[in-house]
Amino acid sequence: MNGDGPPAIAFREVSRSFGGRAVLNNVSFEVAPGEAFCLLGRSGMGKSVTLKLTIGLMQPDAGVICVENEDIVGMDEDGLSKVRSRIGFLFQSAALFDSFSLHDNLAVPLKRLRKKMPDEEIEAIVQKSLDDVGLGKDGHKSPAELSGGMRKRAGLARALMLDPSILLVDEPVSGLDRVTASEIDDLLLSVRKKYNTTMVIVTHDTREAHRVGDRVGVLDNGNLIAVGSMEELAKHQRALVRALVSEAE
Repeated sequence: MNGDGPPAIAFREVSRSFGGRAVLNNVSFEVAPGEAFCLLGRSGMGKSVTLKLTIGLMQPDAGVICVENEDIVGMDEDGLSKVRSRIGFLFQSAALFDSFSLHDNLAVPLKRLRKKMPDEEIEAIVQKSLDDVGLGKDGHKSPAELSGGMRKRAGLARALMLDPSILLVDEPVSGLDRVTASEIDDLLLSVRKKYNTTMVIVTHDTREAHRVGDRVGVLDNGNLIAVGSMEELAKHQRALVRALVSEAE
């Protein structure tokens, strides 16, 4: 983690409501370049909304959101496209195209955004990415032929196709057995070590937050009630925070 320079991501007094219900209420936090920051909390507490705000898929009602020192609130689509080109997004469902092979799924970002790249170079990059996530022999398969863990691996490989400086990850181990979940966590740790990628990982799994996160933010009813290392949160004054952290032990 590099503490020098501006934060990779900064939320400053960000609020967002739906139908009169505050999903995020005056939330502020920063993520340093190269840091893995986990947002921990129960379902419906605003974690996934935070990711959508970070990539400009949603606009806040109030507040400032900066990505690599650029304020993205109110930014036009051209500006957002440039910001998004530096961000990888691993969706909870992996969001693969069912009618494409795994190989062709990974090639989509390159063909869409690197139009002049030769087919041979695309082929080499896709194959390397598949090898990196342990799917080197599965490029011909359709998403329907993949297990849940394989789909998550494939989604991660596609999220990394454009060498993003920031990776946003939505519930990476949801629905997976403990062994497979541990393998996905190992992959995230490997990616961060290899590329020094800044990560924001939304999870309700405290064991994952403990393994992967440098720092953890706890969201509860739209409020960011605690931020710190798991060791610091274990001594937090709020019983809810201590209870969440104890689940990782």
